[in-house]
Amino acid sequence: MELSGAIAYLGFLGAATGVALVLLFGLRAIKLI
Repeated sequence: MELSGAIAYLGFLGAATGVALVLLFGLRAIKLI
């Protein structure tokens, strides 16, 4: 249970970080255009 919970938590952090990076690079791209 603890292991699966940790994996789910890490997966959530990874997804949130990915979304944040996409938004940051997206805003930069829009500013460049």
